[in-house]
Amino acid sequence: MAAAVSVVILFGAVVWKTTTMMKAGVAANSYVAADVALVPEATPDAQWQQEMILLGLATSTSPAATSSNDTVAMIGPMVAAQLAGQYAGIQDSGAYSTDALESAAQKVASNLKASVTYRTYTTADIKTDPDTSVARMLTYRSDLRAALAPLVENTTPELELFARYVETNDPEYLTELQHAAANYRIAIAATASLTVPRDAVNYHRGILNAMGEFASTIDSLSIHGADALASAALLRTFNAAEQNMYMSFNSLASYYTQKKS
Repeated sequence: MAAAVSVVILFGAVVWKTTTMMKAGVAANSYVAADVALVPEATPDAQWQQEMILLGLATSTSPAATSSNDTVAMIGPMVAAQLAGQYAGIQDSGAYSTDALESAAQKVASNLKASVTYRTYTTADIKTDPDTSVARMLTYRSDLRAALAPLVENTTPELELFARYVETNDPEYLTELQHAAANYRIAIAATASLTVPRDAVNYHRGILNAMGEFASTIDSLSIHGADALASAALLRTFNAAEQNMYMSFNSLASYYTQKKS
């Protein structure tokens, strides 16, 4: 489902921008005049900077960003700028064709990924108990279950909510995503306050960081849902964050099993 939504948003937007430039036949420097200075192509350092921008990492400021930390908002303008640059290069080389434009769009699309920010917990942030007995593990498991209780309110999968928004353009689904992210943050705060058996610290840290990444990702989706390119990049981040959630909780389940065996 994630792949389907991502492909529809990503390639629909990229091909649309490329086709628009092709049909209009406009010069690249007039298409993105305000952004030319952000995507110089002369040196390896400039190429590195461009890659970082496409990855959603701040290397400069952008009027499209809602705050100095909103790097996701930079993705759309920078993709448009790079597409315009690719188009100009194809025109200048005399290699203009629909296939060349599609290949350029695919290359840009392959670099799309959004970087989200969230608090990263370390072992030093977690209160520990030297008791590593089975009884203490069972108490910890019960405490953790209570801390994670707010997540029970997230009855609809987050990706499904976003897919419904894409289909209907109803902002209520983005509001539901914000509520889901808020429930994750409540659960994170409660989980971070627990005292953990010493031999469970790494597992505990893993679920804290995985939940933080996931909450930040779905929150960003709710903010940038109307931005096709930013959403496509965030869906790739979503896939990775969801996988990290699965792996962290699966590792914790293995810890429970090992303690009881």
